[in-house]
Amino acid sequence: MKIFYSILALLFFSININAQSYTYGIVHTDNYNFKIVAIPDFDAGTDASDMGFTLTMPAGSADLINANSLLPGRVWSLQEYDAAFLTSQGLGDGSRDVFQFNNPPGQSLISHVNGEHIDLVSFSVTNMPSSGEMTFLDNADPVAIGAMGVLDSFYNSNIDNSTTQDYFGGYEPGYSSVMFSTLSIGEIETENISVIVYPNPTKNSISIKSKNNIAIAKLFDATGKQLMVINKPSTLSLKNLPSGIYILKLITSGTTVIKRIIKQ
Repeated sequence: MKIFYSILALLFFSININAQSYTYGIVHTDNYNFKIVAIPDFDAGTDASDMGFTLTMPAGSADLINANSLLPGRVWSLQEYDAAFLTSQGLGDGSRDVFQFNNPPGQSLISHVNGEHIDLVSFSVTNMPSSGEMTFLDNADPVAIGAMGVLDSFYNSNIDNSTTQDYFGGYEPGYSSVMFSTLSIGEIETENISVIVYPNPTKNSISIKSKNNIAIAKLFDATGKQLMVINKPSTLSLKNLPSGIYILKLITSGTTVIKRIIKQ
């Protein structure tokens, strides 16, 4: 009986270890700039080895550039495979360009807590479209499957001082894609989100109305400099700011809504 319980305990321990993972998320930092974060579901001090993922964009002139590592001493590569190339290989329907990010094997000692955002790499979008979305290419997507693992997402790390293995756990809800239409001026409405910011343009202040509780509002200028952080906002005073365009980031539970504000 002791042997039986010992086997059960070992199996339970193994399942718990294997359940530890990192999800990937896209974060819009300002203007045309973004970053990718890894979000663990456990506390640990780890040795991150290599990692990678692929983003998709609407086919066209938009490009992802300036891949800048946010992990000290590490370098990321960025490779585009446009829709024409993919279809020539029998992959996709010609509607998406894909961009592969890869961080080759190395060493990054990272101590983190459950839910912490670990900054991996930043990049910029040129010729940013006004519609469509940027999203991760899922490993189960036919394009990824047809590429035979070349475009897969992975996160190889040593979390227990023994072996390095893949702890990739999917994509973080609310951070798996960016809708380009939400980066323009106007009201944003999705299934459960309705946010109105008015008046816009404004000379003094703006009011914020939403079906969802807005936890935090962050205001940035056109260079990406953060100007304000307000908890549970209902109004925002801009009267002491110069005329221009500002980026308002409204954070609800699991969702970030972006508004462009014109100060007259």
